[in-house]
Amino acid sequence: MSNQPTVRRAEPDDAARVREIAESTFTQAYALSPQDIEAILDAKFVEDDLQSRFERDDTTLVAENDGVLAGFARLDVDDGTIRWLHVDPERRGLGVGTTLFEAAVDELESQGVETVRGVVLSSNTAAGAFFERFGYGKTDEWRTEIDGLDVVEYTFTAQADVESDDRGNDAAREGDREEWDPENVASDLPDTATADGEEVYLGDDVVPGTEGGFVSTYTDDERTTEHGYYCTNCGSTAVSVDSMERLECQNCGNVRRPDDDYDGSYL
Repeated sequence: MSNQPTVRRAEPDDAARVREIAESTFTQAYALSPQDIEAILDAKFVEDDLQSRFERDDTTLVAENDGVLAGFARLDVDDGTIRWLHVDPERRGLGVGTTLFEAAVDELESQGVETVRGVVLSSNTAAGAFFERFGYGKTDEWRTEIDGLDVVEYTFTAQADVESDDRGNDAAREGDREEWDPENVASDLPDTATADGEEVYLGDDVVPGTEGGFVSTYTDDERTTEHGYYCTNCGSTAVSVDSMERLECQNCGNVRRPDDDYDGSYL
């Protein structure tokens, strides 16, 4: 795997591999449940639909490394966005994500797009570090649905393209990051909460999520027997944990972020 990645337009025969890469990245890099992953794949990455898309338009780029399709990115010229930029987790660190991103920007700009934006699901919290490497910052977020699944999407825009009146938003985001100081968060937490009609005791370990933190709960005030988690975003203890230790608040949709040391270059 020593060759530099090359980029071309997707072809119908690429459909199965594109879905495979999407499934791998959703599973290994996103704070999504298996059910949520399946819902997104069935809505956006059906193999027959991908084949039809690749036949009729040129809005998807794929990157190859040593003859193997290693990543893809879907473009939308109408709104100047890069969506679903994924790289095979087994081929991270080879420059595939960077090569794809730069090719996508060049393609959009060649078609008259003045401001290129990246759009990602909030459950992929490593995306921010990836875009920041290229001088992009988060400029918007909103809730939407994918085949009935409620999700949050973030928009990243090159900071040179952000108007001066957006600087206040940048400052607000800096303030949000400061709030994630575990000591600050823990100091504002209640000592106890209610779970299934029973009193539980909160610990002081804060795990960051997409909308707020998660704190371990215990059945005893000595904090020796773990019970579950408390969501700092809404104060609920209705937090589910799947087999990959992803957390999701069933009340507000807050989800646990991937580990901070995850390599965001897979994008």
